[in-house]
Amino acid sequence: MADDKSSLKSSFDLAMERLAQREGRGKSLSDQQKKAIADAEQKAKAKVAELEIMMQSRLAGAGDDAEKAEEIKRNHQHEIAKVREKAEEAKERIRNS
Repeated sequence: MADDKSSLKSSFDLAMERLAQREGRGKSLSDQQKKAIADAEQKAKAKVAELEIMMQSRLAGAGDDAEKAEEIKRNHQHEIAKVREKAEEAKERIRNS
């Protein structure tokens, strides 16, 4: 009877397994897919670093103009979000290929 209990899964475990299968996490990735995902992540990190440097330069150019600095920061956050979104989309395409 102890063996029966250890082999039973909770409804939470079953739900998490179904969710993972639906999202594609249930299948293992090939080495090529793993490399492509790592490459996409690295490119996104590099682009974010580039955007950080550009923002610092733009902020320095804004001087004491608080309004302009705030606009630069908002645009920067938007640009970073776009880069990260594109990276996630690329990784999802790789996972599903």
